[in-house]
Amino acid sequence: MSSASTNAGPSDERLRCPWPDCGTTFNLGRPQDRERHIGSQHLPYQFFCTTPSCYWRGGRKDEFNTHSKKCHPGDEREPGVIYDLKLVVGYIDDGSPVRRAEKYVLDFVAERALELGKVEEWADLCGRQAKIGWCRCDEQHD
Repeated sequence: MSSASTNAGPSDERLRCPWPDCGTTFNLGRPQDRERHIGSQHLPYQFFCTTPSCYWRGGRKDEFNTHSKKCHPGDEREPGVIYDLKLVVGYIDDGSPVRRAEKYVLDFVAERALELGKVEEWADLCGRQAKIGWCRCDEQHD
């Protein structure tokens, strides 16, 4: 079992990742670590580049800032947000099954790709998870 923090004592309460077979735990006082883990390890990318000709997607705002400075210097755009990670984690915490929340997010990413005209470029709806074999959608990724 992995741990997101190593300074917790044996009696400290821990938050567990709700994903089946994950086992990662987090300090109770730092729920944002669990949220960040869920977004980066189990759900598709939530941010995208709003430059019309760019198809970049990423999981963190700081990744967007790095991308933007490198690929679009001088352009002060904010990243687009595909879905609200806090809302999805809250949905899970309120008792919704993890796979239902995951399906909701995948459907939302597909809808957003259609809306933005980036269906072909976002064909890999799951982002980096597909590239490293963690994708759990019904699609087969190259």
